[in-house]
Amino acid sequence: MANTFDFNLLAHSPERLNVISSKLGPDIATKYTDLDKKKPVKAQAGGRHVICSDGDELEGWLDSVEAFTTDGFSFGGVARGNAGFRVEAQVATAVSTPLVFGDLVVAGIQLARGTKGLPQVKKGTPAVHKYRVLRLTTGAAGSLVLLEKV
Repeated sequence: MANTFDFNLLAHSPERLNVISSKLGPDIATKYTDLDKKKPVKAQAGGRHVICSDGDELEGWLDSVEAFTTDGFSFGGVARGNAGFRVEAQVATAVSTPLVFGDLVVAGIQLARGTKGLPQVKKGTPAVHKYRVLRLTTGAAGSLVLLEKV
């Protein structure tokens, strides 16, 4: 019988998740919802996080969105995982070169705000916030990958 073990998503302790409170969005007119949870985000001035753009480093992941606002901005939690933090993602659909085990990744083109789905990633060379491919199916565009913070 073939060995079928592979690396898996973990149930993380609060310390590993490292969820912080943050205003969300580029401006007060742009509201985030529960449909945006799990999307990768990056920090901005003024105590805010915004959904990553194509090529951005993966600084954190939208963990929760509250029903209220703060200073007019959406408000919620951002998981800024510590080393070993794992997250499921999808290879961005615009990617032509497949990912392989151990590749470092950055944000791909994300699904539209208000659209539920997995974070979109592609091969990259992050300098500070490094996530590597720990498990994959084909690594082709649209396939699932498991990332681990290194």
